[in-house]
Amino acid sequence: MSDTKDASANNQDDFSELVKEYDLKNLASNAPIEGRIVDIIENRVVIDIGQKTEGILDRQELLDWNGNMKYKIGDPISVLPKNVNFKEGYITVSKKQLDEQQGWEKVFYAYKTNTALAGTITKMTPDEKGFMVDMGVEMFLPMSQVDIQKVKSPKKVLGKEFMFKVVKLNKKDKNGTVSRRIILEEEKQEKLKHLLGSLEVGQIVKGVVTSIMDYGAFVDLGGLEGLVHKDNISYGRVNHPREKLRKGDEIEVKVLEIDREKGKISLGIKQKFTDPWTDMETKYPIGKRLIAKVVKIVSFGAFIELEEGVEGLLHISDLTWEGRPTTVEEYVAVGDKLWVQVIEVNKEERKIKLGLKQLEIRPEEKYLEKHARGEIVRAKVKKILKSRVFLGLEAGVEGVIKISDISFHHIESPDEFLTEGEEIDAMIISNELDRNSKVQLGIKHLSENEWRTFFAKNKPGNVIEVGVKKIIEGGIIVEISKNIEGFIRSGDIDEEQVPMADLEQRFKPGDRIQAMIARIEAERKKVYLSLRALNKVREREEIKKFMKAEDDTVTTIGDLLQNELDKKK
Repeated sequence: MSDTKDASANNQDDFSELVKEYDLKNLASNAPIEGRIVDIIENRVVIDIGQKTEGILDRQELLDWNGNMKYKIGDPISVLPKNVNFKEGYITVSKKQLDEQQGWEKVFYAYKTNTALAGTITKMTPDEKGFMVDMGVEMFLPMSQVDIQKVKSPKKVLGKEFMFKVVKLNKKDKNGTVSRRIILEEEKQEKLKHLLGSLEVGQIVKGVVTSIMDYGAFVDLGGLEGLVHKDNISYGRVNHPREKLRKGDEIEVKVLEIDREKGKISLGIKQKFTDPWTDMETKYPIGKRLIAKVVKIVSFGAFIELEEGVEGLLHISDLTWEGRPTTVEEYVAVGDKLWVQVIEVNKEERKIKLGLKQLEIRPEEKYLEKHARGEIVRAKVKKILKSRVFLGLEAGVEGVIKISDISFHHIESPDEFLTEGEEIDAMIISNELDRNSKVQLGIKHLSENEWRTFFAKNKPGNVIEVGVKKIIEGGIIVEISKNIEGFIRSGDIDEEQVPMADLEQRFKPGDRIQAMIARIEAERKKVYLSLRALNKVREREEIKKFMKAEDDTVTTIGDLLQNELDKKK
């Protein structure tokens, strides 16, 4: 027993001598030493520290964040001496303390110089509001500082190494807060600056669709996002950007506008291509017939796609000749492919009007196949305008009478002769439709026979009875019959010029008077009358009568004497 105690005492004395040789000053200075792993025994890692004794390191200090050994036998390693175990004869060393010591120095330096420092995200905090980052010392990383975008899967960043900025330090507790977001934002700004400097208006670039909104789509150009507005996606109809684009699509876009101060870029897709409206009148002349697809139906018609970026309107009134349909859906549906005819092109307003009924013969054209020019037809007055009258001839067939075709003499308005709703006789005056595709009719033409009869029976010098119709500055308009007018010029009323006020006193509309035909212009359907000439004729007749009476009187002396006696009596 005493021999064992003596041996143990001798071993400690020998170890003490070894420690002395190691230089206890190094042990006390916390100076790191370089070594090499020579063995791993259970929870101990044996390290050759270049001395006659070895360093022992706790195995737990060499495990990574998920429990895996980061070193193997033979690897060099830097450690910090802690103390001497005289009983077992080794020096205790620590990798963790060295890392913390060096880590704090790095963290402090990075904080003071505002430089980035590498670190590994090791675990999530218990409250799940952030992470712990191993930078030699543990630092707190708030969830909001992990990335620019919200972190959707926090577990995916565990164990990953990133660069961080130290934003807060606590010297006493040797901890602090770091941010990765600051670095990402700085990188983004630098990238934006570089990209903005390299982009030019009109340039074609590639990008990836990152998000789609109601008003357009955002495209990543390599760190810089630009907006493709809905109106710049296609020359055709785009109700929503999702009709043409999907998130993740790789596309080519044209740079339309750059705001370098605000970092905003306007992009376009359709601008890469020639505007299909450039030669629209050549491609789609009026009258052209083609097959096209119905893409949208509205209350007033249907939009028809003629080609990518070009749509025309098929108005509800151009669906059929058989009146106005109640709904558009009675005739067409979205997706239908049908024949249409171009009936109007407005390049400036980018509008094309199409027709479906125009593919068929018009009811008015069919009507003229059955009725010829000069034929008298029955019609109903539908609408009276200032310069024309619309009439219904039969179902779906309309005729028109211009104001100049109502009467041979001047009228102010058609309603002087016609009333809406009444039925009248009219003559077809042309074998062609007017520019609005109406049958051309006339009323005055019905009075041709009446005029011919009048001209045959009446010559200048004839006296006829007329009705006063209107007093005007130049004279009196009189009615010979419903279809025949005459005119008495102011110089043909009296020997001297009669003021209009006196005329209005002497003659009232509706008065029946007699007048002499002064002149007839058959081709122009004009009849000029005279009151002055009639009065002169009547005066001459009175003089004749008087003179004849004088001739018949007895002129003997006895008669004269007798006359004188009669006068005295």
